[in-house]
Amino acid sequence: MSRLLDEISRDFAWTAANRWEPLAGKPLWRQLWICAGLTVKSRILAVVLFRLKRWLRRHHVPVLPAFCDRLSILGWNVCLGDHTEIGPGLYLPHGNVVVDGIVRIGARCVIAPWVTIGVNGSVAGPTIGDNVFIGTGAKVLGGIRVGNNVRIGAGAVVLSDVPDGATVVGVPARVVKVAGQHPDRSG
Repeated sequence: MSRLLDEISRDFAWTAANRWEPLAGKPLWRQLWICAGLTVKSRILAVVLFRLKRWLRRHHVPVLPAFCDRLSILGWNVCLGDHTEIGPGLYLPHGNVVVDGIVRIGARCVIAPWVTIGVNGSVAGPTIGDNVFIGTGAKVLGGIRVGNNVRIGAGAVVLSDVPDGATVVGVPARVVKVAGQHPDRSG
């Protein structure tokens, strides 16, 4: 239970930071006020339901995990699959997100609306590192690895591995920048 609460508190903290309302250093009453506001203004409840679903499955509770899943889909149009593992600190600014297959998402990630993360012909989905931003409408498909500190542009279709610190755009996605360097420019 403490792990569940820790992950949820880190989800709230990351969501608050991404909405320019950081929790750190604020009195407890202010933190609670900000968190209450976040439940109305963001998709944090879909993330909380995902965490609760995983906890209930680990503890072999029947029916309730499926209820959490359906509520997340109906209430916020967020589908986070049963075999998905997500590190603490997930921020979903809007709904319309589908994650399915055997997918791993690291800590402190941001997934914009209309994103699909999942399989491409097998049950293996992507492994996504920490501190990754996935832009609106992007697709990340197949058993690929997306490194840490990656930025995936809006509408990109990522079908192959992405190195740490890269920015990728296009269909299919191509690297346009790695840790401040532009690979297509000679200097």
